[in-house]
Amino acid sequence: MKIAVAQIGVARGDGARNAGEIVRRIEQAAAEGIALVAFPECSLTGYVCHSRAELAAMALSADGAEVASIRAACQRTGLHVVIGLFEREGARIFNTALLIGPHGIVGRHRKSHLPFLGGDRFVDQPDPTAPAVFETPAGRIGLAICYEIRFPEVVRTLALEGAEIVVLPTNWPTASRILADLFTPVRAAENFVYFLAANRNDSEDGAAFLGSSQIVDPSGTVVAHAGTGTGLFAAEADLSRARNKTIVFQAGEFEIAPFRDRKPETYRL
Repeated sequence: MKIAVAQIGVARGDGARNAGEIVRRIEQAAAEGIALVAFPECSLTGYVCHSRAELAAMALSADGAEVASIRAACQRTGLHVVIGLFEREGARIFNTALLIGPHGIVGRHRKSHLPFLGGDRFVDQPDPTAPAVFETPAGRIGLAICYEIRFPEVVRTLALEGAEIVVLPTNWPTASRILADLFTPVRAAENFVYFLAANRNDSEDGAAFLGSSQIVDPSGTVVAHAGTGTGLFAAEADLSRARNKTIVFQAGEFEIAPFRDRKPETYRL
């Protein structure tokens, strides 16, 4: 199975334009035989705003025309995609990642770890929910967003819930290079999952994003890296590798099983 990250720019506050670019990339992915594509955080709306009023003007409904066009593209192509947006639901606004497939919205994750940065300063705290792990023909997909990579409990919880692929839409600025260079392969290797980090490579209202979208395999090896380029960056995924949580160096002599050997009763969180 081929999986991919889409490293693209985002037009601030122009949902129709952003949806058009996402649909174009979905169609490209289908032509290339890709089953799953991850897009950046807030890829439908843009991220940088300076007030709740600006946030409200950017926010979109998951029932709106922009998401509907992406749902239609997934229905036509059979793809699964993860997109990001500031999502309006009634009077509340969330930083949301939507998992969309051929039959519509499969699930969502609303960012709960909120840095004092960009639009996250003004969004609402979501209600507690079960871990965002969803069964799809492309595997069991877990969702987290950007800053949440700094919290090892987030990705570990997704892995414990059976995630084989963890998708992290992000808007990493240039000051966050350590996250792309170090945190991403560590989160994949410590949880034995495929890890997809989809970032931007443009700038918005003076904030420059570093690119470095990537796919990391369950051993922590980076198998696709976007650098500062624009487009789709794909790799083959063998999900059986994400289901195996044991490393055997020499059978019966030298084996380690970090999931089996966990001692939750000794941990204080």
